[in-house]
Amino acid sequence: MLCPGVHFKSVIVDGKRAYMGIANLTGAGMGAKSENRRNFESGILTDDLVMVGSIMNQFDQVWIGGHCKPCGRNPYSPDCSLE
Repeated sequence: MLCPGVHFKSVIVDGKRAYMGIANLTGAGMGAKSENRRNFESGILTDDLVMVGSIMNQFDQVWIGGHCKPCGRNPYSPDCSLE
């Protein structure tokens, strides 16, 4: 699903660990490009199963379009068929 409102990134490993943040998964976004060429980003890494479940649920809801109807961005999202 292409949604113009989504910028967060989620990485879930075996349903037991998760990263969620706004960093683009690039060298600059992850702080690995160089000392002077990095972005200032925010994210969390957790193994708290309640939080991992919440991150998985958020991803699922965005993927199935659960936020499309009330978001008001439908005219800008070509993949959103919910009105």
